Amino acid sequence: MLLLFAVAALSSAALLFLLEPMAGKMLLPRLGGAPSVWNTCMVFFQAGLLAGYAYAHLLVRRLPLRRQVALHGLLLALAVCFLPVGVGGGAGPPEGRSPLGWQIAALTRGIGIPFLALSATAPLLQGWLAATAHRRAGDPYVLYAASNLGSLGGLLAYPLLVEPLLPLGGPGRAGDGPTQSALWSAGFVLCALVVALCGVSAARPSRAAGQPARGRTRERATWRQRIRWAGFAFVPSSLLLGATAYMTTDIASVPLLWVAPLALYLLSFVLAFARDRRDPPHAASDVFAALCLLAAASLWAYVRPILWLLLILHPALVFMAGYVCHRRLAAERPAPDLLTDYYLAIGAGGVLGGAFNALLAPVLFAKVGTIEYPAALFLAALLRPDREASSRRRESVWRFLEFALPAAAALAAYRASSVVATFGPGNQVAAVAIQVGVPSALVLVLLRRPAGFALGLAVLLAAGWIRGVRPSETLYQARTYFGTYRVARRVIGPFRQTTPEGGTRTFAVPYNVLNHGSTRHGLQAVDPVLGAVPTSYYHRNSPIGEVFATFGASPRLDRVALVGLGIGTLAAYGRPGQRITCYELDPEIVRIARDPAYFTYLRDTQAEVEFVLGDGRLGLARAPDGAYGLIVLDAFSSDAIPVHLLTREAIELCMRKLRPDGLLAIHLTNQYLDLEPVVEAAAAHLGLAGLAKSVTVGTADELVEAKDRSTWAVLARDRDPLEPLNEDGSWIVLPLPDGGEDRSRYLWTDDRASILPVLRI
Repeated sequence: MLLLFAVAALSSAALLFLLEPMAGKMLLPRLGGAPSVWNTCMVFFQAGLLAGYAYAHLLVRRLPLRRQVALHGLLLALAVCFLPVGVGGGAGPPEGRSPLGWQIAALTRGIGIPFLALSATAPLLQGWLAATAHRRAGDPYVLYAASNLGSLGGLLAYPLLVEPLLPLGGPGRAGDGPTQSALWSAGFVLCALVVALCGVSAARPSRAAGQPARGRTRERATWRQRIRWAGFAFVPSSLLLGATAYMTTDIASVPLLWVAPLALYLLSFVLAFARDRRDPPHAASDVFAALCLLAAASLWAYVRPILWLLLILHPALVFMAGYVCHRRLAAERPAPDLLTDYYLAIGAGGVLGGAFNALLAPVLFAKVGTIEYPAALFLAALLRPDREASSRRRESVWRFLEFALPAAAALAAYRASSVVATFGPGNQVAAVAIQVGVPSALVLVLLRRPAGFALGLAVLLAAGWIRGVRPSETLYQARTYFGTYRVARRVIGPFRQTTPEGGTRTFAVPYNVLNHGSTRHGLQAVDPVLGAVPTSYYHRNSPIGEVFATFGASPRLDRVALVGLGIGTLAAYGRPGQRITCYELDPEIVRIARDPAYFTYLRDTQAEVEFVLGDGRLGLARAPDGAYGLIVLDAFSSDAIPVHLLTREAIELCMRKLRPDGLLAIHLTNQYLDLEPVVEAAAAHLGLAGLAKSVTVGTADELVEAKDRSTWAVLARDRDPLEPLNEDGSWIVLPLPDGGEDRSRYLWTDDRASILPVLRI
């Protein structure tokens, strides 16, 4: 009997967590690949778990065992009517408005009932086992361990096995052979049968232990208990979403990077609820504190671009924070009578953590930035168990130090900022080591004092945030569903220039800069002369600058499409009679780019410019075939290009929208991903001709004009339209002659797109 229950708990949890990344991936093409897609999905999933726990709680509290089994059997049968699962079909999100409501509604319609049925299964199975005469009825938490293992297994199976081997399926995706959606639906039917067998087995008179009659008083949890349980669940949940958004904002919003932190979060549950682990995790608490210091130092010292740090430190923080909080949660697990109260409180804490990040933080911190991740770090540090290392005789000394050392750290951070300014350019590593190391060492003294350590950590995080915004004057800041934007005034220089008289003059150039997350998405000189010059990745000597210099005057570029607006720098290449259509996902970007108080490229262009709001790929799909002579794919979320814009199907769509001699230019500049093989594989698969080129910068003149290094690829149907661009032979010809069969691992499709082969480890 116990084995049957364990199989049911494990399979239901595995299906639940297989469904989560699958549903998220179905939504990505509709929502532009923004990191908030997954955060909103997580809020829905957590709310679904809470609803399932509440449903299970009511059944166990209000109904006898046989009626519980009958009612849950009806819910499972109803869920079968909603199979096969699929999300994102029908009309897309409304243009010009936040798609959050549309996303929640799409998830509810597509997977709501099956998700509710599965989320209620694990706590119900434990309640059913507790109601029997089985020898493990007094400790049904063994099924919770099986459920957590199933969750972890299902979650890891998706990016490692299911996603690479099977097409996605779902609405609008007809494919040959089995699909992820169809196989998941078949698994749901089998799981429902196993759960029904468990219910029938538990309800047999020979096995039922007898339950208190309906209305009979049972032990109830106090509100203090419920709040503590919810609090220990809230913090790791918020930290999980904060860390995931932090990573996917710059790398890519893909299931692999969703799954890795979530899997470690679930693993912390598995280990924390292992038997005989009720003691406070002091060693784990110290490791977590050390990781918090490293994270604060990395945020302060701007070492985020190091990929291994991004992929190791922050997932490790998720695991250790979850382990510390969940160990405290496991130490307070109640008797079976309060089992559903316990899970209901855990579910409520998880939902509140997710809602705080995905729903409240964008409103509360709209003018501040993305600070929910550091806030969750602070709260997690505050919840560390107190080792009470000090004796009573010295307690007053430690109470004083809990406030004195964070204050000293703040003073050290302030003074270090002025000291390191005297360091030369070649000593920046030593300067940062002093600036970050001295305050961190002061905070480290409080390692075994959770309240004091958390206060010191808050000082470090605040100092890092201040350092990030202080070097430039903030002109405007906004936060939307799609990201956090900051327009700042930045002075580039000083530069030294030789005058005609033989002397030298020193000058600096003020620029207005648009930052999305940690990445600069365009800048324009305030000087009226330099203000007309294309800058950043789009300067005149860049690959895209060469495209406009070579073909800009020809009728081929009478109609141009820009997928991704930025500040509208490419409009500087506009000429009379030219029409530029800008496909932009976020209306806030359009408002910023069109405001002459910040940027004037769109105001001053000679071309006619129109805007189409919404996902660029969906917008292009509505354009007439053969409408454009040039399409520029330049959509980024911080440093990450949306994956669905580089798939075989996306490039095929773009080629249909081009005239016969039209060009597709793709911006590939990236800190973390080597995207040239992806484009090369798509070109080879579709039989296209292409060129690729990277340029670097470094001279004083280039720095004055704020030029950046960049990498671009240009595709066409055949070689002839590209010949004028490569007359000097400076471009790499695509596809490469020695690509061979290895290209298949780089080919991205709407069903399969792995970033592992292209990570710049």
